[in-house]
Amino acid sequence: MAGSAACIDAYMTGLKEFEQGQTVSKPSFRVNELLVLCFTPNQSGFVSVFDAPIEGDFQQLYPNVLTHPDGETYAEVEAGKQYCFGGRDTFPLYHPPEEGIGVGKISITLTSREDYQLDGDDYAIPGQKVTKSTMNLHLSNHQKSQAKCSARDVTYLDYRITN
Repeated sequence: MAGSAACIDAYMTGLKEFEQGQTVSKPSFRVNELLVLCFTPNQSGFVSVFDAPIEGDFQQLYPNVLTHPDGETYAEVEAGKQYCFGGRDTFPLYHPPEEGIGVGKISITLTSREDYQLDGDDYAIPGQKVTKSTMNLHLSNHQKSQAKCSARDVTYLDYRITN
């Protein structure tokens, strides 16, 4: 989405569609369908990506134990570089049946400073889970991604899970 008006450009689509070159968000996915999430920050900084599934706590998608074995809870990113997860060269992304069907939301936070990301103490399971109340408080400190980047930006991707 070149030329879009967001500090963080992002989309989520199915693995099949991604491999066919699709770069726009797909609105719904089936349970266990393989999917790909891509984002491009328009400023360098620190990022973390979470999924708010239909049921349960926020799940950290990136960084994770596969990408950051030392347990980091955010990762440094470069302005203008695209980061994609769920492709064949990374880790699989999908929604297992126990997360339920219905509407969910991905949040991608981009901060100018490391200390604007969640603290290790904020995690129910470091690098993996954050309670809804803690995460909602954290996200309330972020500006919804606009053309001009702020010190704490967030972009959201809404999706629907069906059987």
